[in-house]
Amino acid sequence: MNPKSQIDDLDQRDRQEQFVTKQFVTKQYSAKHLLICVSALFCIVLSMGCNATTQRQNMLGKAAFDRGDHSQAINAFQQALNRDPKNADAYYNLAACYYQLGVGKQNNQFIDQAEQLYRQAIANNDKHIDAHRGLSAMLIETGREKFAFDLLEGWRQRYPQSAEPLVEIARLYQEYGDNRRATDLLADALRNDSRNVRALKAMGHVREVQGENQLALENYLRAMQVNGADQDTVARVAYLQSQLSTSGQPAIAAPPRYGAAAPYQTR
Repeated sequence: MNPKSQIDDLDQRDRQEQFVTKQFVTKQYSAKHLLICVSALFCIVLSMGCNATTQRQNMLGKAAFDRGDHSQAINAFQQALNRDPKNADAYYNLAACYYQLGVGKQNNQFIDQAEQLYRQAIANNDKHIDAHRGLSAMLIETGREKFAFDLLEGWRQRYPQSAEPLVEIARLYQEYGDNRRATDLLADALRNDSRNVRALKAMGHVREVQGENQLALENYLRAMQVNGADQDTVARVAYLQSQLSTSGQPAIAAPPRYGAAAPYQTR
């Protein structure tokens, strides 16, 4: 039976069983599930440079996935690749789809296919953040932790001035309980790009985990300076301001100017 027929058959049974594929969704970074959450959440990625047809197929694939029609989702993403064979986003979307199928159905064939697709996405765009994260998540979940670290370390070496690889490596270290190392890496990321929202939010989270709520708030406020529309960050700021006010500690009323403090030093 070919993979598409397998998917059709499995999808039919899953709909009858009302299998829930989004069991990993979470809004906060959580220990031991952080990386897999990111991949299994199936975050659709659309490049601004995609042509309209490719973008439309990616959107159709996302809609099909959301309603549990994996066969149609894969068909749509494949159509996107037919239109643009080098489209890294379409490879990533296919990989994320096959990976969720593989995990949910305990199908190693799908998981192997997902790995190949993640690698192809990176081959076509070796700066693709989600593909690196998705592949490292898969490597962790399949017991290949060293390969996950090697993957991200190689990315960092190729782009030593980029903040993005450092953010992902920091997440891995935090996943394994090394918050000090994660803090150092995020400090490096922010030295490369002091306005990187992902690095600022990740630093805020590490500070929160370490109980350094004042420093965490500073980081989240800095992130809001760059992107005030991020509702997750807005929520964290409101929560921490409330906590600090209740505890009697002074809460920052407005974002500090850059360089006003040194919140990125390891403490």
